Amino acid sequence: MHVSKPASDLALSVSINHGLKQVIEISHQINLVAMNAILVAKRAGQQSSGFKVVAMELRVFSQKMEEMMARLGEMIFRLVKRIADLRKLQKNLSLLASAMKKTQRAAEQLHASHALKSEQFQQLQEGVDHEWQSLEAEVKRSLNLCSSGAMLSHNARIEAAYGGTMLADMQQVAGRIEEIMNLTISYLKQLTTTMKNA
Repeated sequence: MHVSKPASDLALSVSINHGLKQVIEISHQINLVAMNAILVAKRAGQQSSGFKVVAMELRVFSQKMEEMMARLGEMIFRLVKRIADLRKLQKNLSLLASAMKKTQRAAEQLHASHALKSEQFQQLQEGVDHEWQSLEAEVKRSLNLCSSGAMLSHNARIEAAYGGTMLADMQQVAGRIEEIMNLTISYLKQLTTTMKNA
């Protein structure tokens, strides 16, 4: 379980956001390569029906991947906002504690305010911890989805062998699909490692 520390959480969430941007960029490439594969299969005609099926599945996969990346982006946005709120509240708590030490007559009012802010801080911290857990789960789901994409890229390579006159084009597209999938999996594994080490 991730225990929230506002200062380090903000840096970590920014780092994860950067990694997600890379994965999102790659997911757009998957979509483009899938569309290219469909066009190549269409040009090859009957002899590439298997490649066309794989290309269509890859297109569906790329759409799912883009949706998942959008969800991850939204989760990071919420997390950064909560962490910023947590840091602001933490600063207010520190100022209140300092003021409580300096003045005796306002101590009761400050104590009540401090208690309220402490409760709000605890609730925000629990929310941030929950967001981290949700983010970790979503990244794991993304990694599982990419495993399916890797299988599709493998199938594309197999089906490209039946490309006849379009063999070179199909092999090139299948190779690009495999390259992009491996890169996506690599980035998601890095994100998983980054979150585990936090």
